[in-house]
Order: sequence, then structure tokens, then C-alpha cells
Amino acid sequence: MNHSRIAKGIALACAAIMSFGTLSACGGSSSGSSSDSSVTTVASGKLTVGVIDIPPFSSYNGGDPKGIDVEIIKKIAKDNNLTPVWQQATYADAVQSISSGIIDVAIGTIDATAKRKQAVDFSASTYLDGLGIAAKASKNVTTIAGLEKLGSVGTVDGYLWVEDLRTILGGKLKTYPSSVELKADFDAGRLDAAIDAYGVQVPQFKGDSSIKVALANEHPDKRVRSTVQAPEAAFPFTKGNESLGKALNAGIKSMRADGSIKKLITDAGLSEGLAKVADKQYIVPLN
Repeated sequence: MNHSRIAKGIALACAAIMSFGTLSACGGSSSGSSSDSSVTTVASGKLTVGVIDIPPFSSYNGGDPKGIDVEIIKKIAKDNNLTPVWQQATYADAVQSISSGIIDVAIGTIDATAKRKQAVDFSASTYLDGLGIAAKASKNVTTIAGLEKLGSVGTVDGYLWVEDLRTILGGKLKTYPSSVELKADFDAGRLDAAIDAYGVQVPQFKGDSSIKVALANEHPDKRVRSTVQAPEAAFPFTKGNESLGKALNAGIKSMRADGSIKKLITDAGLSEGLAKVADKQYIVPLN
């Protein structure tokens, strides 16, 4: 999707509409609108949220979103007298949509990284984006060391752990362009184990008792940095919007402290280990 072209088209359309005196068009705030909220947003009184499809964390669901991130953002919106407005988003366009002023915030296991922080700000961390190991339950593989005993291991290219695993496993490691191809080869028996985001794998193998999905971060291996220092998911939002940042941070920290986020995680069938974010937010460096 050429998002910059779409964003430019929207901006031109808004300008044309507003030239005829129409207010609050295309998600913009109207000078005549009012809100009980002290939070500044794209549309007064509303929180425009981009929803990435990555169950069980978030799913657009035809405009009736579901998932862990959705419940967190709903609570924050309610506490700040904001009405959520949902828009479908992807990893490819979420950050651009925020920086272009189309949406206020995006949800869906978005890691806080130095590269993304060049364009947006990040809320406090919600949970870890952990490394998952899927293998036959009979093999009982739950650690990086356990992978060394296998004949073939696959993972998705682009993850932070790929080069570390390549150093350890050498020719045993095969990379794939996406989770779809990885799972297809694993299901076909061409791989002894599949390495992917833990939160992706649990739903993939839900109900299949022959497959065990382990969270490698519960058994850190210093040879794979991602198991020792996992990326942390957070909500990217409009850069410099202090009022929105304060609202997001207060809500997330409160839900972390009272165990609400941990409960959402375990209710989704995921390990409570995902809730163990660092006291100081870890930002994935550029290199």
C-alpha cells in the first residue's frame, strides 16, 4: 500500500471539504466541538485508534475490535472521557498514520524501537514481545540449548534473534519470509522446531496437544539477547502530544500495578511471564 499517496489524498480531500465550511471533516477537530477530556486528540473527545490484526493482542473484527490491547485502550479512553474510534491498520502504515495526523495511537504488539521513536512517541510498556519455541510435546524443547539437539529449526527472517540463532545453530537454521511459510514447513514435518513471536504461536497451535509452545524468555540464554532482554510492546502515539502520553502512561502503569494486564494475558492463554517488563523501558536500539 502506498500510504503516503493515500495520506496526501485525504489531506487534499479535507482541504476541499473545509473550503465549503464543513467542520471536523476527515477526523479533524472542529472549533465548535467540545469535550470533557483534557487530552488533545485528532478529533476532540475521541481517541482514534489504529488496530493491527494480531490475535490475541488485537483484532479489528469488522469494526468491533477484540483483544488484550483493545481492553487496555478502552479502559484508558473511558478514564479520560474519550470515545474510541477504530480504524484498521497494518505494521506497514501504523506509524505513518500517526505522524500524518490520521490516528492518535496504534495497538497490536508494536515494539518500542529507536527507529520508530524518530517518528512517534511511545507509551509505557504493556508486555514483552517474547521468543516462542514450538515443537512436538514429546521432544520437550523449552530452551535455546534444547534446540541444539534438533536436526532442523526454522524462524521468520527479520527478528532480532535470527543472527544469534544462526551463530549457535549454523546450517540447522532455516529462515522464512513470514509466519505462514514457517508454520507450513513445520506442519509438514520438515522442521523439528519453529521459532516465532510467542504471542503469534500460542493461537496458531491452540487445541493441538501434540505441540508445545514455550516462552524462551523464561529460561534466558545469554547467547541470544532477545531471551535476556526481550523487546517491549507499547502504544505509539503522536510525537510531542504530552497530554495523550500522560493519559496512556497513567492507565498502563495502573493496570500493570493492579494485575489487570497480567490477567488479560493469562485469560488469553499466554504465559504471565509476558507481563514482566523492565522497570525502565527497553528501547530496541538502531543497531
